[in-house]
Amino acid sequence: MLDAYSVLQFKEIQERIIEFSKTEGGKSLLLEMKMSNKKEEVIRSLNEVKEMMDLISRFSYLPLSNSVTLLSLIEIAKKTALLTPNDLNYVLNDIETSEKIISHFSKVVGDFPLLNEYVSKLNELSSLKKAIKKVITPSLTVSDNASITLKEIRQKIRSLEASLNSKVSSIAYTYSSYLSDNNVTIREGHFVLPVKTGFKNKVLGIVYDISDSGATTFIEPLELVQLNNDIATKKIEENEEIRKILKEITSLVLLQEEEVIQNNKVISYLDYLSSKALYALNNDMNVASISEKQEIHLYEAKHPLIEKEKVVSNDYHLDEEKRIVVISGPNAGGKTVSLKTVGLLILMNQCGLALPIKEGKVGIFNHIYLDIGDNQSLSDNLSTFSGHMKHIAEILDVTKGKDLVLLDELGTGTDPKEGEVIALTILKELEEKHSLAMISSHYSKIKEYAFISPNVENSSMLFNEEKLLPTYKYKYQTPGKSYGFEVATRYGINKKKLDLVKEEYLSKDKNDFESLLSELQHQIDENERIKRENLILKENLEKERKVLINEQNALKNRKEHLLEEVKKEKEQILEEVNSEIEEVIKRLASGDIKLHEAIELKKKVNDLKDEEVQIIYDEKIHINDYVSIPQLNIEGTVNRIKGNKAHILTSDGLSFDVDLNKLHKEEKSQKNVHKVNKQNYDYKINTSVGLELNIIGLRRDEAKEALEKYLDNCKIKNLKQVRIIHGFGNGVLRKMVHEYLDKNKIKYRLGDINEGGGGATVVILHD
Repeated sequence: MLDAYSVLQFKEIQERIIEFSKTEGGKSLLLEMKMSNKKEEVIRSLNEVKEMMDLISRFSYLPLSNSVTLLSLIEIAKKTALLTPNDLNYVLNDIETSEKIISHFSKVVGDFPLLNEYVSKLNELSSLKKAIKKVITPSLTVSDNASITLKEIRQKIRSLEASLNSKVSSIAYTYSSYLSDNNVTIREGHFVLPVKTGFKNKVLGIVYDISDSGATTFIEPLELVQLNNDIATKKIEENEEIRKILKEITSLVLLQEEEVIQNNKVISYLDYLSSKALYALNNDMNVASISEKQEIHLYEAKHPLIEKEKVVSNDYHLDEEKRIVVISGPNAGGKTVSLKTVGLLILMNQCGLALPIKEGKVGIFNHIYLDIGDNQSLSDNLSTFSGHMKHIAEILDVTKGKDLVLLDELGTGTDPKEGEVIALTILKELEEKHSLAMISSHYSKIKEYAFISPNVENSSMLFNEEKLLPTYKYKYQTPGKSYGFEVATRYGINKKKLDLVKEEYLSKDKNDFESLLSELQHQIDENERIKRENLILKENLEKERKVLINEQNALKNRKEHLLEEVKKEKEQILEEVNSEIEEVIKRLASGDIKLHEAIELKKKVNDLKDEEVQIIYDEKIHINDYVSIPQLNIEGTVNRIKGNKAHILTSDGLSFDVDLNKLHKEEKSQKNVHKVNKQNYDYKINTSVGLELNIIGLRRDEAKEALEKYLDNCKIKNLKQVRIIHGFGNGVLRKMVHEYLDKNKIKYRLGDINEGGGGATVVILHD
């Protein structure tokens, strides 16, 4: 039976994930990945990866460093009682990595229960760390300070070597005339002189070597023998002391063997999860949710081994109702890729890996059985067809309801009519086995059976009929054509002859079915087009609806704002009138007004604050009448009447509900004359006007502009009398004011003694 891991190229997925790994243990775990069919295990492994992806996305990578598997080193140490400086450095690296991971998680905010469970298993080994760092240097040698004895031995060795170097220089100079080379060399750890063989009797000492030519004899002078022996002795003492120190530190490691190994395993497992997560994050992958049912729903699924620039995403569906999906369509259109994509993603999911999908929901399968590719077997003397039949028979013999079966090009390799019958037989047997299956086939009978069976569904790989090229897009619930005739014609096969032979030899049923498929495909395409157009229309209508609602709300708010402004404007006018009356009362001494008259006027103004100033009209108002609201200086058309209320719509789009007795009919011809637009109305409402204007200090042009605006606002406010303060000066401003008033036929007079005299002009706007 074919191996799913091999056919689906799972090893390549493992190799890509391993690129993110930093530890020997993590790499081993990744290489040992196998799909689990236990739901609890799969859910936990997926949740672990999901937590790690979230952790890395929010708080950066885990502080992992290169780590070796310590179990084998510990086992050797138990036998030899000795760890090398390099071995001890591996132990030290794990201790420091554990500390960094604990520190990293102490700064993490959020809920990571599964990861915290592993981190809580890390042991604090600071005393062992201190002991190792005292003994091992960064260059992986034993430190002088590892023991007092070692320090003394090394100091003695350095002293002896200094004496030896001094002695060597002196002797080399003494025997320089007998030497073949002025450089002293070392043989077997001893300093020797390169003496010309003819003069070897001139130098007393021990012969250690002779050159290949025999011209040079290497002699250790007697003067150096004792020094070399002393150094050699000390070197032996040094090695013994180092061995003793390493045994002591090894015994400390073995005393905490369990903690050391546990840390190593936790670091390896966290690296294993981190590698899975980094692979997923770097390839835009997501974790699928696990279903209680035997089903597969993968949305925007991609084959993870196809280049990002070329891969096409598809949606795949299988469930307990439609347990078998038949994929049809053109050759080289992507049917095999779809089978491998679904199989590989299910395999990855049950290995605890994120998937190249937007989202997904899948069940747990006991096995993945498949027959994909060329199954010719030379060793068994089997043809391709025989190989297919052998593997499929093995699958049918063992498959059950919780298995996933993937069969490519079912029934090919033999007589087409026989192959079609065989394919249909296999399909029905799979249906009886209740397995979930995806099958690719060109046979019409298979596609026909999918139409009538409640457990089988058609699907297809789409084809661009205009360009006669595959699109690699998968379409669920739609059978596909093979497009063999179209492709053959494109590549030069005579179309007329092809049509004649097709008509003569292809069965009527097949022709009818192919025509039906073609018509069905066109109908599906048309429905899809209409669906897209309706969707666009719906979106546009929704946008327009939102715009209208926003405009309606804006008009409503504007209306409320305008009415509020009118109310404020009335209060402001009353306040200004009240202030004027206060001023009048102050001027009682001049005799311009009697006291009881001023008091009575003030009382009337105060009474106006508590009631709305309004004019009552007794006119018959009908729908479509053009009317005005004199109090607001607004005109519009009556578009409905309800009770004693009329709904008025202005030319600016504003609408008001107004009492009928506040409306005044206007002539149609006056519509353009009396029309007050929104901008003018805003100007009226928002302009604050006092009862006097001071233009003293302004240039003539500035004063004139201010005067014009002021008098316009006074007219809008419907003020009767105001005062212009221009001062005496050289009379330029007074002259400009009087000229402007004369030109515009506005009544005026100079102010009296209490109004500023000749320095002010009183303007009478209304009698």
